[in-house]
Amino acid sequence: GVNLGKKVRLGNKVAVIGGGNAAIDAARVAKRMGCEKVQIIYRRTKAEMPADKEEIEGAMEEGIDIHFLAAPVRVVSANGRLEGIECIRMELGEFDESGRRHPVPIGGSEFTMDLDTMIYAIGQQPDLSFLAGDDRIGISRQNTIMVDRETLATSVPGIFAGGDAVSGPATVTEAMAAGKSAANSIHKYLRGESLGREYKVTRPIIRVEPPELSEQELEELSEQGRPEMPSLPISERGDNFKEVRLGLTEEVAVMEAKRCLRCDLELVEERQE
Repeated sequence: GVNLGKKVRLGNKVAVIGGGNAAIDAARVAKRMGCEKVQIIYRRTKAEMPADKEEIEGAMEEGIDIHFLAAPVRVVSANGRLEGIECIRMELGEFDESGRRHPVPIGGSEFTMDLDTMIYAIGQQPDLSFLAGDDRIGISRQNTIMVDRETLATSVPGIFAGGDAVSGPATVTEAMAAGKSAANSIHKYLRGESLGREYKVTRPIIRVEPPELSEQELEELSEQGRPEMPSLPISERGDNFKEVRLGLTEEVAVMEAKRCLRCDLELVEERQE
């Protein structure tokens, strides 16, 4: 609704459950909608938080509290209306299948937060309710549509699928690529042709020789760091959706374009000592 310009009533106290960019985005939007106290509840530490570093720092700069090592236990309500949420403190245990340490509840550490609105942002999956009762199309354990990875054909002849409904959460670019591949397969199917891919993508091998530089030039280039991206002052972010990251000026952009990306420069300098 917010993207459509609608005014969403959230109240003054909002909690977002999750640790990804979607959770951070929801919290920052709530702040811009006028919510006085916005909090994020994440069951692991800041180091394990999947959200981008810039997003986390931006949220904290804007006064959003992040409760690390905490997880929701139950919703507190009265007369069918949300009043708060009970959480419990966590500690990191053994490593799980994701390669991260599994959070374990700490007994007796429960605490309650007063809330007007609670937002879940703990993951995304396709809404395949339109396939309910139809077992002809295969569905994976991850609740995605099963297809032939090359042709994007489903288990039902003439039906193709792609994008997040097949891959799970991914990028717009990948969804567009899947749509193009599916369209190619549909074209072949309607013409009665084989669906197998008839072409192979080959990437040219290009080698760029590094320029010959003096020791002084190498030293100057190795000390030239990446420029800081200017941001909108915190005082100007309150109740609007202006772009926070303002982009580089022309002068700084030109300097960045000239910056040497040879990652061996520091190594060369160390060997000379």
